[in-house]
Amino acid sequence: MFKKGICLVVLVAMAFSLIACSGNGSENSGEASEGAVQWPKNVEIVVPAGAGGDTDFNARLLADKLSQKLESNFVVSNVSGEGGATGTRQVKNAENDGSSVLFYHSAFVVNELSGTTDYGFDAYEFACIAAMNPGNVVTVNSSLGVNSLEELFEYSKENPGELKMAAQTGATSYAVSMLLKNAGLDVNIVDAGSAAERMAALLGGHVDIILAAYGSIHDYVEAGDLVPLALDSGVDLEEAGLKSIVSEGYDIKLPFYYFFAFPEGTDQALVDELSAAVKDIVENDADYAKRIGDTYLQTPTYYDADGGLEKFGEVYDILEDVEF
Repeated sequence: MFKKGICLVVLVAMAFSLIACSGNGSENSGEASEGAVQWPKNVEIVVPAGAGGDTDFNARLLADKLSQKLESNFVVSNVSGEGGATGTRQVKNAENDGSSVLFYHSAFVVNELSGTTDYGFDAYEFACIAAMNPGNVVTVNSSLGVNSLEELFEYSKENPGELKMAAQTGATSYAVSMLLKNAGLDVNIVDAGSAAERMAALLGGHVDIILAAYGSIHDYVEAGDLVPLALDSGVDLEEAGLKSIVSEGYDIKLPFYYFFAFPEGTDQALVDELSAAVKDIVENDADYAKRIGDTYLQTPTYYDADGGLEKFGEVYDILEDVEF
């Protein structure tokens, strides 16, 4: 009987030892293991932009990939309005049980600095930067007869007060429009709504200039309807033969990062696991890399919470002197 008791104690001790070793291995890996935390059945990815654009594309692709990796169904909801503030506010005020997460971009900073919102990243549990757009393109209708950024500046000087540049108040398009105007581009900045609405306004001849993702203008450029002039990211896009505004001689750039952030107080284990899953997708999923490259000429980009907030600190520095 005594021997049986000893054997039982030993077996129990061995079981606990195995559990402890398993736990230590997980901690030493430095990454959240998939399935290690309890996800809600459904997770709503709130996108403060309309359907069909670059933000929506990135969110839906990542939603599909995350649904395959994590034990939850990730579904995108487009919640536009107030230059994105309606959607960011919805997530800020949502339940912090992991059922809601924000997917947005650098316009979040513009919202705060322009006074559209009265909160910043500290109102959330920032997860990671999940992607980076190569930049928006200063684009004109081919009927304008302008074929370079320098020609556009010259045209605006020769025709003061004539050009209309479409933007969305509180968004990155407005911030870059203001930077161009401050650099001497004589334009009237008009609020023309979402990216799709601004595109329609340009094609319809209602405005003269827009900022747009290259993927959304590519077909129109090929058809000869639109002319791309320069990128606002600060980096040349060699694949498309496009130079940046910086390369054209103007110190204007606005990096365009996409990020995930949960409501404040969300379990850090959930935040970390999503970040780890995104990291794995970005760094190892060949299908993901091909699709973002083919559609928007994006290169897979990931920064964890600390690195991501550091990158957005640079965006704050760029925009702090803009008069919104």
